[in-house]
Amino acid sequence: MAVSVKLSDETVTSARQQAQVFQRTLGGQVDYWAKIGRLAELHPGLTFDYLQKLMRENRLQQLDANRPVQKQFNALRLKTRGYRFDREDANAR
Repeated sequence: MAVSVKLSDETVTSARQQAQVFQRTLGGQVDYWAKIGRLAELHPGLTFDYLQKLMRENRLQQLDANRPVQKQFNALRLKTRGYRFDREDANAR
């Protein structure tokens, strides 16, 4: 799905230069930067070179497999009808 995004002139110029060096399209270069940037944010302990190597070798699924599972906490709804919390009473205890 293609989406139009506004980028600064500086970013477009830089992306165009890098795209020529690495023989990518302008969109391909911006997409590459977005992917590598997203990976760097998700895995701040890994080096840029290592992330590039994983991308080149198509081994990004290893990062997801080694990523710790985030626990999800759900709030409980307590029934508190008729209960009045008295701060002074609580502090006196």
